[in-house]
Amino acid sequence: AGSNARMDKDVPKGTWLSGLNYCEWGTDISGYNGIFNQLSCDEYGNVLKLNLQNNYLIGPIPPEIGVLVHMTSYISFNNIQSGPIPTSLGLVTPLQTFDVEGNNMGGELFQPEYIGPNGLTELVNFKASFNNFEGNIPTEIGRWTKLEYLWFAQNKITGTIPTEVGNLVEMYEFLLYNNKISGTIPDGIGNLDRLTWIDMEDNQIFGTIPDSFYSNLNLKGVILKNNSLSGTISDRVGDLSKLDHFWASFNQLSGEIPSTFGKCLNLEELELQNNELTGSIPEEFGNMESMEVLSVESNQLTGTIPSTIFGQNIPGLRLLYLGDNELSGPVPENYGQSPRLKHLYMNDNLLTGTLPAIAEGEFLFLGEYLIVF
Repeated sequence: AGSNARMDKDVPKGTWLSGLNYCEWGTDISGYNGIFNQLSCDEYGNVLKLNLQNNYLIGPIPPEIGVLVHMTSYISFNNIQSGPIPTSLGLVTPLQTFDVEGNNMGGELFQPEYIGPNGLTELVNFKASFNNFEGNIPTEIGRWTKLEYLWFAQNKITGTIPTEVGNLVEMYEFLLYNNKISGTIPDGIGNLDRLTWIDMEDNQIFGTIPDSFYSNLNLKGVILKNNSLSGTISDRVGDLSKLDHFWASFNQLSGEIPSTFGKCLNLEELELQNNELTGSIPEEFGNMESMEVLSVESNQLTGTIPSTIFGQNIPGLRLLYLGDNELSGPVPENYGQSPRLKHLYMNDNLLTGTLPAIAEGEFLFLGEYLIVF
């Protein structure tokens, strides 16, 4: 279980295959996040940190991990480990980091032995994405009040998001995409003042986006696409001044697109396609000077295409998808003046008139261009 399959037979001292005391195994080596020690101990020989990343390790995590009662960090991402998380992990009460991303592990992700009242309470990082874990998110998740990063994307987690998630007020990133989670987004999500990134893509979440959601003023990334969300997007979205990604496509959202998106000056990608949105494209979109990707296709939008979304107002715009709506009127005269535009789709609308002439030097990067009157 401790061998490093990448090392040669003539291995130097201070590596996993040497005969040295285990506390002397941890020489500096290069890894995913820079230089790190594979193993470190305190002055009494107690293992404090174990880092097994990118080692082609196979087999389960042995239950003997529970003997390492002084350990604060266990990292073994990007291996080929299988089996469940041993329940003895709950004995490692000082544990702050547990990272098993990118393995082939399975079984219940959240087990009472380490998430219950006598379990782990010092956890800061819990990362288990890209495995085959199952089960629900228990209400006891609210006990992990020091948690900053909770990642369990691309597994087989079912059930709902418990309201107790609102207790995780230290959390920065909440990644649960590509699971089978249903139910609604709990109101308590608005308690997470430090939250910068939330990704719920590819689940079965329904209901509305709660108004409290827009209280998380540090949000930079909001990924809600490919669920069954309904209702409207609140005007309060404009309060999220740090927002750089807002993906809510492939839902059942209705109502008008808030003009307050124009206050999100750091927004780089806005994806609202394949919903039931109505009304017009806000003129205020022209204020989103950082925008690179804007997609509102396959809705029920009406009115004219605002000229503000072209030209130097949004100099970095690369992808613009307006197709499959009910937009009418002429194509704006300045539509060729977006200097970096690569994809432009305005097909399947009710546009009239003729296309304005393209001047020399315009559309230098255009690769895909679809306009059908």
